[in-house]
Amino acid sequence: MNDPATRNPSPVANVLELEGVSKFFPGVMANDKIDFTLQQGEIHTLLGENGAGKSTLMNIIAGLYPPDEGVLWVHGKRVHFRNPAQAIRAGIGMVHQHFMLVQNHTVTENIILGTPQRFGLNLKTIDREIELLGETYSLAVNPRVRIQDLSVGEQQRVEILKVLYRGATILILDEPTAVLTPQESVALYQIIRNLVGNGHSIIFISHKMKEVMALSDRITVLSRGKVLASKARAETDAQELARLMMGDEARDLVTVVAADHPASAQSVIQLSGISARDDRGVMALKHVDLEVHAGQIVGLAGVSGNGQVQLAEVLTGMRPYVEGEYRFCGEVLNHPSVAELIQRGVGYIPEDRKKYGIAPNLSIAHNFLLRDHDHPGFYSYGLLNNARIQAYGRRKMTEFDIRAAHETNRIGTLSGGNMQKCILARESSRSLVFLLASQPVRGLDIHAAAFIQHTLLRAKAQGLATLLISEDLDELFFMCDRIVVMCRGEVVGALPKSEATIEQVGLMMTGEGTWGAD
Repeated sequence: MNDPATRNPSPVANVLELEGVSKFFPGVMANDKIDFTLQQGEIHTLLGENGAGKSTLMNIIAGLYPPDEGVLWVHGKRVHFRNPAQAIRAGIGMVHQHFMLVQNHTVTENIILGTPQRFGLNLKTIDREIELLGETYSLAVNPRVRIQDLSVGEQQRVEILKVLYRGATILILDEPTAVLTPQESVALYQIIRNLVGNGHSIIFISHKMKEVMALSDRITVLSRGKVLASKARAETDAQELARLMMGDEARDLVTVVAADHPASAQSVIQLSGISARDDRGVMALKHVDLEVHAGQIVGLAGVSGNGQVQLAEVLTGMRPYVEGEYRFCGEVLNHPSVAELIQRGVGYIPEDRKKYGIAPNLSIAHNFLLRDHDHPGFYSYGLLNNARIQAYGRRKMTEFDIRAAHETNRIGTLSGGNMQKCILARESSRSLVFLLASQPVRGLDIHAAAFIQHTLLRAKAQGLATLLISEDLDELFFMCDRIVVMCRGEVVGALPKSEATIEQVGLMMTGEGTWGAD
């Protein structure tokens, strides 16, 4: 008699199979009868818009959510995970986009954290085990170094080593190149190929079509919780995949070229010799010079943690500077406040949209008013006029293609792309002179990213001065007129886009060499 918990092996060696997997949340069908297979030694990419159900599906595979319907098979054995520890024991490990590392602990301490250990822990022995593991998979990193002293690329290696140390043979990589330089991304591609060559199988999640086409063996497209198609890489191309994800809207979004609009001679932002400390009192900005003109997008490139956050906070009045001069439209400002800069026409799309960009428990409509909470058009007899606020919210949702059931929905329930569109709608609907956009399309699907980029380009054509902070060099070279590179809190180069190359900027981000001065 056949054991219902096992099955006969398929003609192709599937290490993971999902049959009819569904997951429901209140009012939402996140996954709808999904079938998915991962073959031995395969890189299988999962594509889809924000809110398509990718994260929910990966969380089911990784043991974070139980499915409401359907069956999972791992190496031919039926499984039902109740927690991530069970998934790990079955050989499944997930490397999250946002690293799960303790900054003041060593590499070894992070890797063994949460694993069962015998009495009398010998860290030197484990250090050596981790060194050997790193050598095997080209993931070399010093096991005795603290996480806070590693580069972003090295921290990602630690995340991969964590799941390998726990015995994972099936790896889920969620947007693994989102915060890497071009050189670090190339190194990661080789690591992924080494893993596959050593018998591992990988589920790869990315919105970067170039790397999807370069790395994948098969590609599955999700939309609204359903599988639209699953294709071998040789049977498809970037344009077809974009059309599958987005329909006819895709026709120009993959290959569109930014229109060339000459910048104005008017200087909107001019920083001279700006220095500022971080929250620990360490000098994070060192004599920074920066200028942004009306009708211009200036791109700020740099590896995460090199002063970009502190510069954004200085520009928006959130952090004081200890020396230097801040000019706005030619006028010298004396340590301006957030309120003063808002009044002068400064808009801000923050890097962490959930923490700084929204009030998650307020409605979509009320979030549009966070910069204009005292606007007389939304008051009647000293009280908020909810009918007007909701009507305004409906208009903005239509104008910015914000996909939600109703303007009274809590903004915290939206997908990342729709949340970002809400922030963009709020900031750009005011009378702006300068917009600071920090990582505005990070983690967004091609549709949401293209919408936001086109909105920024239209604003540029209408004379808006914009500083675009991004770690995605393809985005900077597509969007910007000039590119400024920061490293260790200093501006190490600034050139027109036409005089720079992606390889050159990537080297500058890691502190290799210098460039022409601004």
